[in-house]
Amino acid sequence: MQYQEELAELQNDESVKTLFNIKGAMAWLCEETEIKYPNSTKCARKLLLPFPSSFLAECGFSAVNDLLVKKRNRLDIIQRGDLRLKLTKLEPNIKSLCSKHQAQGSH
Repeated sequence: MQYQEELAELQNDESVKTLFNIKGAMAWLCEETEIKYPNSTKCARKLLLPFPSSFLAECGFSAVNDLLVKKRNRLDIIQRGDLRLKLTKLEPNIKSLCSKHQAQGSH
């Protein structure tokens, strides 16, 4: 009964509707929503939180498959950290790296 009452209030709450339009499903993780609707928020978190972890696992399996199948001869996933590079969202600053690189001197 508590869940039904909270959901009825939630459907008519304009501030929460605006928050959902801005943040989407992440609105369930906001403090404002959690304070107003604690039962619904707790239930939503139980349903939504497993998805990011399974998405990351799928990304990892796809990256390993790509590295092992397509680039098998050139890469070593475990020793050189190629998998970590494949899964990171960081973008390298190529210009900075090139400016710091010193040319090979003659012997």
